[in-house]
Amino acid sequence: MALGAPTGPGPRSRLRVPVVVSKGDPAGIEATIDGKPTTVQRLRGPSSDLVVLLVLDFSGDTAFPEAARAALEAASGQMPANAWIAVLRAQDGLRVLLDPSGDHPAIIAAIQAYSGGGKAGLLETVEDAARLGDRLLEKSAARVAVVFCTDGSIYNYREDFTNPVINSSDSRDLSRRFPDQLIREKVQKVTDGLLGTETPLWLIHVHYRVDPINEAYQRGLQQLAEATGGTATICRGLSEIPEGVAAVFAQVRDHWSVIVALPAGQGRGAVVSLSAPECEMTYRQRFSVRR
Repeated sequence: MALGAPTGPGPRSRLRVPVVVSKGDPAGIEATIDGKPTTVQRLRGPSSDLVVLLVLDFSGDTAFPEAARAALEAASGQMPANAWIAVLRAQDGLRVLLDPSGDHPAIIAAIQAYSGGGKAGLLETVEDAARLGDRLLEKSAARVAVVFCTDGSIYNYREDFTNPVINSSDSRDLSRRFPDQLIREKVQKVTDGLLGTETPLWLIHVHYRVDPINEAYQRGLQQLAEATGGTATICRGLSEIPEGVAAVFAQVRDHWSVIVALPAGQGRGAVVSLSAPECEMTYRQRFSVRR
């Protein structure tokens, strides 16, 4: 299953809704779109094939990437036989280091071969990764997930998100009170793009930073992941990295994909609601719809 360049998807006739089940079984699940009942066409759960696009984005202190590599190697070794992992890098554009593989030594070799360094690349490549995931969703019956593992600082992007233009003649200029304005604008733009994709995104940030601008960036990462039906895990120290990585891989491994019919004449947006007897779950609710 080779990965090629992301291509533009065609119109949708269905939605793939990622679901994380915390209790019960989603068998018998029912769905609505914009409050109107729709057909659940298929359920794909942990017994279904899975492709994980593992995107590496290491650009800082070597201690954090090394701890992350060790945790990723351990977590990838715990994945089931029906899971394939591709390894990609985010610096200077999204690049494939290893096509989807179930060969654990090859996965470890690809993770170790990635040198990192340079500028952070997550914000510039996350939409490309999601579109690549959608391409795999269209061509296979597998569940697909993107897992970004990063140590990036907002100060280490090529684009400067930390210096909004201040109107010196206007003491009421909002940029004086909201120095994270450019970050929030960028995150919202990327979020809007991700709403047009279907692949869930999990983010692991292995180097928590406490300054206000980076905290705004880290909140933005949580927004991006949650918009797609995934989560963001922010590790507050080296000791948290193994558990954080393992928890994300377990959630990715066990997530469900609920495929629902998209009604004819659906507008440009869709709000999905799911319910199943005696089942507790979280799921993606908002989609932008291609027509």
